[in-house]
Amino acid sequence: MVERERVHDRIEFLGYVPHSSVRDVLVCGHVFLNCSLVESFCIAILEAASAGLFIVSTNAGGVSEVLPPEMIHHADPNVDSLVESLSCAISGKINSTDLFEFHRRVSQMYSWQRVAGETVTVYDRVIARPQLSLSQRLVRYKTAFSGVCGVVCLLGITLHFVVFLVELWQPRHLIDVVPDLCIDKDQKHSNDNENS
Repeated sequence: MVERERVHDRIEFLGYVPHSSVRDVLVCGHVFLNCSLVESFCIAILEAASAGLFIVSTNAGGVSEVLPPEMIHHADPNVDSLVESLSCAISGKINSTDLFEFHRRVSQMYSWQRVAGETVTVYDRVIARPQLSLSQRLVRYKTAFSGVCGVVCLLGITLHFVVFLVELWQPRHLIDVVPDLCIDKDQKHSNDNENS
């Protein structure tokens, strides 16, 4: 395509970019174009928005939930829609984009500490639920997998008996349980100060 359109002087293929250099590459641009057809959560658009770029992305999967509408323009996954969204972003958004504000907002929306905390909350909720018996699980399999109910139920029964055999071989009460790690806030702060 580059040869056909004769745009050699306007396009540079970077190849592999080490993670430590991604920011330096991103800040050279104004718009980040994400053309994914399938995407659950796109870290790349977070990195680009954090570097101050306006985002144009296909409206695939969970992308619409990652950034607020003023930071991203969604397009259908086809060429015409992408060109239209990109043109809109170039003509209207680039000059009004405050890259420092984008960075500040992304850093407030997402942090690994918050993600870890939310993950722990989900696990705690799952652990607090009562454990279902084999018959209760089979009833759920039937309603959830109506088309392949027999196969799913057979797999569920097989897995149940494999777990039963493993527990005969290695009883649950003989397995060491790792205790919860409880760190005092004062101890944590003193460790953080020592590391700085």
